[in-house]
Amino acid sequence: MKTTKASAIKAIKNNRKIKVFLFFLVLSGIIWMLIELSKSFVTPVVFSVEYTDLPKDKMVQKKPLSELELQIKAPGFMLLKYKFKKRKIILSLKNISKRKSVYFILPNKQISSLNTQFSSEIEIMGVLRDTIFIEIGNSISKKVPIIPKLDIQYKAGYNLVEKLKITPDSVIVSGSKKLIDSITGISMSPLKLNDVYEDIDMELSLNSPYKAGQIKMSAIKVKVSGKVEKFTEGTFKIPVSIINIPFGVKVTTFPKEIEVIYQAGLSNFSKITQNDVSVVFDYKQYENDTLISYLTPVIAQQSDLIYALKINPPQLEFLIEK
Repeated sequence: MKTTKASAIKAIKNNRKIKVFLFFLVLSGIIWMLIELSKSFVTPVVFSVEYTDLPKDKMVQKKPLSELELQIKAPGFMLLKYKFKKRKIILSLKNISKRKSVYFILPNKQISSLNTQFSSEIEIMGVLRDTIFIEIGNSISKKVPIIPKLDIQYKAGYNLVEKLKITPDSVIVSGSKKLIDSITGISMSPLKLNDVYEDIDMELSLNSPYKAGQIKMSAIKVKVSGKVEKFTEGTFKIPVSIINIPFGVKVTTFPKEIEVIYQAGLSNFSKITQNDVSVVFDYKQYENDTLISYLTPVIAQQSDLIYALKINPPQLEFLIEK
């Protein structure tokens, strides 16, 4: 019995020694790894590439090389970051070279610029591709209108106080002459609204007629805005006015006054007066067709505050005296 107990105590002590040994072994391994990772190494790393400083009168015709392998010198723990997550570098096209009709850049001539894109702990030793070819053509620009695609239905008794505004109403498109010449306008994403009774304030995307990178647009989104109000109806009477009556001719009308029926937003209703509307009848309507016995009204002036306008009576009987 005593022998069994002694064996168990010995086994526990041996197990404890093994655990202590393993702990220090793992700890030593971690310390060794940290020491090694703090050392600098030179190794190739793949980066994604962004190109800048393209001359304004030029356009990239085909997507250039998007990844590039660089030889970098850095502490091991920093290299691990770059191995697990691809980072971006920027190459300048400002001093792009040309041989015959072929454009190219020499990335190794931009080492100093590349080094400024990283911390002082990282040094770019070189680029593992000595030449990058880029297809470039001449670029032209022109201004084209925005083409709206709107389907807006207002709640009964509501409407726009002013014309719906699209900002900007045009964009400048740039690209190769062949593509730009074919563009007459840029369409916006469709907008469909029903039972609208509140102000409209929305941002919509513009739809490029070509794939990304083939053309450039000065804007990629537009703002659609408009003030919506409840409308009310008003009326007033104005005297009949006939224009282009020949000398020596007298025209008597029936009636001598007409009623103007208009609709306007509540906020503008009190601002509208008779001076905001001018309705005339043109004697030349009779001269062009002497068989007619009435004249139709012509709205010569209408305030922007008025949404809809109706004249009563819609036809004016008249009598000519010479």
